[in-house]
Amino acid sequence: MKKLIMNQALIARWNSFSSQEKRLLSALTAVTLCLIFYAFAWLPVQHGRERLAKAIPEQQAKLLLMRTQAADIERLRGLYKALGASTGALKAAIQVSAKMQGLAPSYNEASASNISAKNADKQLAITLTQVSFDSWLKWVESLQSQNHVRVVSCRITPTGIAGQVKVEAVFTAAE
Repeated sequence: MKKLIMNQALIARWNSFSSQEKRLLSALTAVTLCLIFYAFAWLPVQHGRERLAKAIPEQQAKLLLMRTQAADIERLRGLYKALGASTGALKAAIQVSAKMQGLAPSYNEASASNISAKNADKQLAITLTQVSFDSWLKWVESLQSQNHVRVVSCRITPTGIAGQVKVEAVFTAAE
């Protein structure tokens, strides 16, 4: 009942306006509706579109990077498998890593007595005559984390110089 009275009151009020006032109120209502549509519908859509226009190329670049990294991972897995298959690949990995760390190991047969007969074809004996103990530890950590090479056996003896040691070690590719 109240709705009916309110509607009748609004209709009576509307009818009391002159035709010029009705046109002006209709135009103001139309402009107000357009502004409301612009503020609450068009602008958010436009801002979202601009945000996506920026985000999509960034996401595509990340996807390309991930695909490249996935290909690198597969390539490295193949190298890792090859590393475990022969001492040549193991020696190459150790040489590269040693050079990066500034070390010069010698690969001699005198240390080969530590190599087990079972895995002799997959192990490599090295000797470092004088090396900083800290450098040795950093190198071994690097070999383990980056090249999947682990120490099978190791003999460390002091050289008489503070912090310097002689290292005889046998390495193998981690399985």
